[in-house]
Amino acid sequence: MSFGIAPAAFAVNVETEAAPMTRYFFHIRRNGETVPDREGDEFASVDDARVSALRAVQELVAASIKNGQIVPDEYIDVQNDANEPQFSISFHDVVRDHLK
Repeated sequence: MSFGIAPAAFAVNVETEAAPMTRYFFHIRRNGETVPDREGDEFASVDDARVSALRAVQELVAASIKNGQIVPDEYIDVQNDANEPQFSISFHDVVRDHLK
């Protein structure tokens, strides 16, 4: 949609350095198989990636429960863009932690 204003009219000349972003990949592991995340997502830190992964697992668990399904014994395995494992989150652990 165009409002007849050139994008340059909104240009701001701010000299700040953006924090380097790392791409993290959220692979789903189930039944001995891995469903790879081929796109990944960029985060400023591994902690930010962990928060996002935890939220994703919580949403997937909630959807399973809402649909009357058993929460699967699955994991999200997170790797950085250097293909280095960072952490894993168990779906069952998320449920167990919620029930504490």
